[in-house]
Amino acid sequence: MKKLLKISLLLVSVIFLSFTSFKSRGNKTEHKVQITNESNFNILIVNKKYMKFGVSTKKPTKSDFYTNSNFFTNKSAIGLVVVNGKKINSKTIGGGYFSVTNGIAHVSAKKCPKNVDFASQTILWGIDNGVKNKKLIKSSHGKLKRYRTIIGENNNGEIMIISSDRLGLVTIKEIINFAYNKGMNEGILLDGGSSVDYKFSDYKNSVCFESIPSDLKSFFKIKKPTTYIYGNLN
Repeated sequence: MKKLLKISLLLVSVIFLSFTSFKSRGNKTEHKVQITNESNFNILIVNKKYMKFGVSTKKPTKSDFYTNSNFFTNKSAIGLVVVNGKKINSKTIGGGYFSVTNGIAHVSAKKCPKNVDFASQTILWGIDNGVKNKKLIKSSHGKLKRYRTIIGENNNGEIMIISSDRLGLVTIKEIINFAYNKGMNEGILLDGGSSVDYKFSDYKNSVCFESIPSDLKSFFKIKKPTTYIYGNLN
């Protein structure tokens, strides 16, 4: 009975306390930063020249952009984590990488450059050189409806982040297909479900979202993300 009451309280709290905050943006940031909402996804597209990216083991508090990244166990992140050139966690098999070398961010399925300044590995890749991961799409866990995030690059070399808004419970197939149709040709899936936590900003406005608010995670003993990708506008 107590467990049922906790679950009910969590659902009600999420609905009433954790809405997506979205403000419409002006037109001055075109070709630098684009924030849009479409089909229950919040979308951030950034020209790399205008944002300095990094990776952190704590949630950034003063960044223009952040998103949770690595999957994790009860003890630590799963996969590679590099912060300021220092390896915090080692590689795991499979997945893909967000990395920063000499100030330039890259997203790549299956491989990671050497001697990176920052890196975050995910265990799931979605698009590799324009080819969708059909095996992942057909997997049993890939068919579950969850809050999800994919980060990648388009043919212009811009960084793209596509993530669920409050109504955006989707399958892996749905988010990969959406990203592919929006022009993403390289993409990796970040930790989803209760971990989804992000902020997208341009030079004027921002959109923030947590699938479960941080305070509620502590109350319900839900582990918080161990790794974040972040960025600051130039």
